[in-house]
Amino acid sequence: MYRYKTRFLLTLLCILIFCSAAQATILQISVQDSFDNTSISHATVFLDGSNLGRTSNTGQYSITHSGLNDLNLRVSMEGYDDWTQTVIKNETLVLANMNRKTLALKVNLFDSDTIQPVYGANINLSAENFTQTKFSDISGSATFAVKAETMYSIDITAANYQPRSSTIDMDTLSKDVQYWLLSGTRFSFIVKDKDGMTPIPDAEVRVDSVLMGKTGPNGILITPITRGKYYTIQIKKDDYDTFAESRTISETDAIFEAFLAKSPVGAFIYVSDETKSPISGADILMNGTSVAKTNQYGRANLPNLVAGIYSFDVKKEGYGTKTLQANLSKVGNDFAIELPFESVDLSVFIQDKEQKILTNATVLVNGAYVGISDSHGQFITKIKFNTPYNITATREGYYPATIQKQFTAGNATAPLTISLEKVTDWSFITLIGIGIIIVLCLFAVIRIFSRRRRRHIIKKNEL
Repeated sequence: MYRYKTRFLLTLLCILIFCSAAQATILQISVQDSFDNTSISHATVFLDGSNLGRTSNTGQYSITHSGLNDLNLRVSMEGYDDWTQTVIKNETLVLANMNRKTLALKVNLFDSDTIQPVYGANINLSAENFTQTKFSDISGSATFAVKAETMYSIDITAANYQPRSSTIDMDTLSKDVQYWLLSGTRFSFIVKDKDGMTPIPDAEVRVDSVLMGKTGPNGILITPITRGKYYTIQIKKDDYDTFAESRTISETDAIFEAFLAKSPVGAFIYVSDETKSPISGADILMNGTSVAKTNQYGRANLPNLVAGIYSFDVKKEGYGTKTLQANLSKVGNDFAIELPFESVDLSVFIQDKEQKILTNATVLVNGAYVGISDSHGQFITKIKFNTPYNITATREGYYPATIQKQFTAGNATAPLTISLEKVTDWSFITLIGIGIIIVLCLFAVIRIFSRRRRRHIIKKNEL
């Protein structure tokens, strides 16, 4: 009996399980955008308030249920209004068309020069199957009701202003956008240096001889100009040639570029030596290239130089090279530079009249002691070209000797030889003279005595 009951219960359980499986229902949900019918991925699906999951990349989601009861569904996605619906229990397919949220787009318009709101501007907003036009209010604003996740085109027109167009990408939040409108008479002058292409500030801009203003630090002047007319434009700046051009400023012109060339200011360079005497034929070099030579008065003229800072090398044979840094800022710049005499070694040989070398002879240059001759009778000293010298040699027992000489560049500086003459020894000569006198005196005395004796003998013989 127990065996039959067990079999009956197992059979009943299997029947129930089979019936349950037979009654299970699969509901396929497709989620799409009601505006363009595109699939919405990652939308959240709720059943009776419980989060079931998210739609696939194709906007699909499947629900398996018993099929015994109707389903209360809700689909939620950022940027969209929630979709809710009660689905009949035996439904197998449902389409969830989600509406994009309505957002606020506020457009604010300002004058680019005065930064004041622009009133009464026509603002046209458009998208696919959508166009709306409004006018800006006293605060320069207009607000539009727009859809999230939508790209809009905006076109702005206003009297006396240049038209403006743009695009606005609405995401999931309301937006405030700002636009700066350019005056319809606004015109820009851009002034640059012709060589360096750098902005020129404080340049005067005149239109038909009327001063419109000066360029700012960026070399730009913005000023109102009536388009469609013929004008004479003149631009002036110190140290630059005046720019002038006549032309028509058309409706499509927005800027005018002018390139100014620096005007020559020229420079004079005066070159002298250490004695303040002018040097003729001195080379003036710039970047290694000779650009001028000094005349007989020591002056060089460089008339074509424009304003700026220059570096000149000044050279002349027999003189040291010097560099002149010159800032040319006005017409008639005048600069002076002094070149030092170039120094060379001079060998001085000291000898006597018999051409024998004299060691330890003292050498003086222009009266100043410079040294003594060595074992070869030589002394080496520094001298400068184009400078007169008195070179003196002295030695005990010799008369001093001086040579006056000036050395010039371009000629080999040959050794200088100074010959000294021995000093006469007057004391020795005096002694010799005294000795001679004494000898002569003795000789005279002897002769006198010998004569007297001879006379005495003669007289005695006579007697």
